[in-house]
Amino acid sequence: MACAGRPQNQQKPQTQVNQPGSATVKSFEKKAGFIRFVENDYPLALASARARTLPLFIDAWASWCHSCLSLRSFVFPDPALRRTADRFVWLSLDTEREENAPIVSKLGVRVLPTLYVVDPASEVPIVAWSGSLTASELADLLDDAELAFRRGEGGAASAALLRGHRASADGKFGDAIAAYREALAVAPSGWPKRAQAVDGLVMRLADDKQFAACVVTGADEAPKLPPGTAIADVVRTAIGCAEELAVGASARARLAELAGLGERLASDATQPILPDDRSDVFDYVVGALQALGRAPDAKRVARAWATFLEDQAARASTPAARAVFDAHRLGAYEAIGEPERALPMLAQSEHDFPQDYNPPARMAKAYFAMKHYDEALSAIRRAIDRAYGPRKLQLWSLEADVYEAKGDQASAKGALQAALDFARTVPLTAKYAALRDSLAARRAKIR
Repeated sequence: MACAGRPQNQQKPQTQVNQPGSATVKSFEKKAGFIRFVENDYPLALASARARTLPLFIDAWASWCHSCLSLRSFVFPDPALRRTADRFVWLSLDTEREENAPIVSKLGVRVLPTLYVVDPASEVPIVAWSGSLTASELADLLDDAELAFRRGEGGAASAALLRGHRASADGKFGDAIAAYREALAVAPSGWPKRAQAVDGLVMRLADDKQFAACVVTGADEAPKLPPGTAIADVVRTAIGCAEELAVGASARARLAELAGLGERLASDATQPILPDDRSDVFDYVVGALQALGRAPDAKRVARAWATFLEDQAARASTPAARAVFDAHRLGAYEAIGEPERALPMLAQSEHDFPQDYNPPARMAKAYFAMKHYDEALSAIRRAIDRAYGPRKLQLWSLEADVYEAKGDQASAKGALQAALDFARTVPLTAKYAALRDSLAARRAKIR
């Protein structure tokens, strides 16, 4: 699932290797056959893909995105992807870095993570996949993308599915919806890519703000889907769509059904999904139960969510893998009403990753929820000092929240002004221009 807002690149130091004729690239494994990512150098990666006549894979990520870090810690190193390693040129693109703004804008990155496969000759994306997948699911998606790159589309249903992926990459949601529906209509019984088509359809309905259709399609199709990431995506997306509808809307009445399905899914340890995706399901279920006015049930599920995350963090083999769960652990503790429980883990992450702005930023949120405003301000200042790129606007916004809670309107206005001043100095990709405008409107209201 895609991040709504999330942690920093907290990888342990990686082995650096050099390819002949290329810049330094990063490996996620130290064994033969591992994937090697070009880091933040689109021209170099594109030139390599053209020279080798290979499709270009792009991981568009950000340091705050927990799902992005989950891919880095749990998916890209997986042996299931080794068979794809030499069939693509691999590019890791930090979307917050100023030098990457032109390609981020060109790709039209809207949510993170987004995984692209690009035809290097035309620089046109073949696939744009929003959210995460398991390694085996990603390998299957890459097989389809390579087939499309080689111009072999494998039957009517598969051809329509690939058209849906291309239209999704172009932001043509109506065309994508039509293509995914065509794929489902012409697919033979037992078509192995049906779940992928349903997943794509429901996500594009949400993107196209067809919220009622998103809910109905998701609620109807989810129980039919096989185990895997697609059912988690469909349930979460449909819940999000239901919450966009007016309380009296007929489709919104299915929110309780979706919440029940989501709780069963999150609690089913046999589901072959990433821990980060299971956590996302818990998150959406808690939100749905809160929206339904079922506060006791929301707290019950939040406690199960917190327990699950604590277990995953305890099992993590590296500090980076443990920190993948920081953002959601804070969310779970806030849902329980015990944000203070996040402080020890965030202190550990700040110790482990002293240059990372995310632990102190989350610490500030926890202190803010506890109404410990001076501690929140101290933490947010550390975060602002370490942060880079347009994400800093979010941090100044939080600082303004704290000052307003303290009754210090002048300092709140100063924090917002600092954000606006900074916004003039960096490219504002994705939704950051809208954030800047909202901060400007907020500043104007402060006397």
